[in-house]
Amino acid sequence: MFTLGVLVASLLATTPTPTTAATVSAAPAQTFLGIGGSGAWWPHDLFNFPDAVRQNLSTLLFSSTGLGLSSYRFNIGGGGVGVTNPVRAPATFYVSPGVYNFSADPQGVYFLQQAGAHGVPITAFVNSAPSQLTSNRESCGGTFVNGTGAAYGTYVADVISHWRSTGLMINFISPMNEPDDSFGSCGQEGMQVSANQRAEVITGLFAALQTRGLSTAVGILADESSSLSLATAEYSTWLPSVASKVAAIVHHTYDFPTDAAYTSFVNTVKALAPGKATWMSEICCSLGTGLGTGRGYTQGFDPTINNALMFSGLVFQSLVLAGEPHYDFWTLVSNGLGCSPLTSASCPSTPNSVGWNDGMIYYDPSYATNKNFALYLTKHFWTYKHFGNFVKPGSVRMPLTGADVREWMVAAATTTTYNLIMMNPNTTTTTITLAFPDTVCPVSAFRTSATEDFVTVAAAAKSGTSWLLPLNPMSLTTFTFNRRAC
Repeated sequence: MFTLGVLVASLLATTPTPTTAATVSAAPAQTFLGIGGSGAWWPHDLFNFPDAVRQNLSTLLFSSTGLGLSSYRFNIGGGGVGVTNPVRAPATFYVSPGVYNFSADPQGVYFLQQAGAHGVPITAFVNSAPSQLTSNRESCGGTFVNGTGAAYGTYVADVISHWRSTGLMINFISPMNEPDDSFGSCGQEGMQVSANQRAEVITGLFAALQTRGLSTAVGILADESSSLSLATAEYSTWLPSVASKVAAIVHHTYDFPTDAAYTSFVNTVKALAPGKATWMSEICCSLGTGLGTGRGYTQGFDPTINNALMFSGLVFQSLVLAGEPHYDFWTLVSNGLGCSPLTSASCPSTPNSVGWNDGMIYYDPSYATNKNFALYLTKHFWTYKHFGNFVKPGSVRMPLTGADVREWMVAAATTTTYNLIMMNPNTTTTTITLAFPDTVCPVSAFRTSATEDFVTVAAAAKSGTSWLLPLNPMSLTTFTFNRRAC
């Protein structure tokens, strides 16, 4: 007997999956430079972990079996004078003008060397000058001092020169991280650099790099304003005068900009500094959904696929909408679980309101007393792995066209492969019907969802002259094709 329940089940089973047509363009857009994140401030704690755990963490960050990062931001410490949180107060190499102690900050240097050993390109960045060079003689709450650009530039260039001489290829330097804030609460290092002082900082550093023969080997990044709205309001007062000395215009997105605001920012930079690319170098700490609703700087820990897709949407916004070649997350590793993993086994996988979404790998904040040296991976780790593994330096973005193409789809191509990273933040399955400008052969596919962590799934299947790419609900999938016949 054919019951109503059987009829409904039959109809559901035969209901066609929504299909979206897309075409990979033959004309490349930007060339990608890196996908990475920051080494602040977790090295202070993780350096104390057993060596086997430290090595495992390095593999998780820098190996293709892990995130496969192609960028690592090394924090040059200011010494932490006045900073109330010792974890956020890395030691400084500076002793006095021209005198340095490069044995300082063994914690930060250890993971700097791990990045170097894995061949990961390195950016150095500074939150505060050494206290001897700030207005209040502390590493927080003060400002850059007018007239000290040469002295500050010499210090930064000397640090870069030293580590490069050891074989650690620091390729970029950011001399003022979030210069719009002095971090007067002193929970971390920070030095305010007013807009009318920023040209002096860049000029002083460029001259010091030039003296050491490094001005073409080490690019200066500026100015890492905390939000796009602040950046666009201030760039005109200083950027045009030093644009030729800057390798890229680098920003944070703590205002969680709309697409329109992001586009306006990019256009502003094009007008003020023609030929200079914009980079995204820091973001964290938002709740919100896979569709992008609810974004904003907010306390709360959400390790689920919902929030991981929200952050993935921010990556797509940078790479696709803004056409940026480089993307960095913030701390990568965090103790902001907001709960005790030894007390509750579900702690690392369950949202709470007191932790923070500022990492992809987490550790127990009480490790020093309870000796819990475990590392906990959230869904953010597994979604970011898609970008770290498949958006590699030298690959190029091939724009996708089609009436229903969405921002959360990107094609990264090399001379031999196409990698299609596609997100479906909806609750229904979608299939992309994809056409290529050349002959291809499907190789593999990997998916991350609520129940899957970068698992191998079926490669794309052919449909006439196109290819079918199924996207499960609330998932991120990467499809790889060789650029040749099967």
